[in-house]
Amino acid sequence: MIDHHEAREAQENGAALIDVRERDEWEAGHVAGALFYPVTRISSDPDVDVDPTTPIVTYCKAGGRAQRAAEVLEAAGYANVRAMRGGFEDWRAAGYPTE
Repeated sequence: MIDHHEAREAQENGAALIDVRERDEWEAGHVAGALFYPVTRISSDPDVDVDPTTPIVTYCKAGGRAQRAAEVLEAAGYANVRAMRGGFEDWRAAGYPTE
């Protein structure tokens, strides 16, 4: 797992950030530029709209769902997937861009 600072650096270097929380959490605020794929959807269908060679960072509220989603995506053939510990609240508290 990586922290929110490392996730921000990864995003700046071209990584796709994927929010794996539920829709109500997403709608209440999310990382600017993130994609929305709830972990329940990834678990049943791990096909996300990201090139398999593009680095991916998954995030949720605290890290548990992000880690599960990262494991599923790796098993599905995505080459470089990491989960962000601390989640969206740490990202927002750091003042990083949100929508």
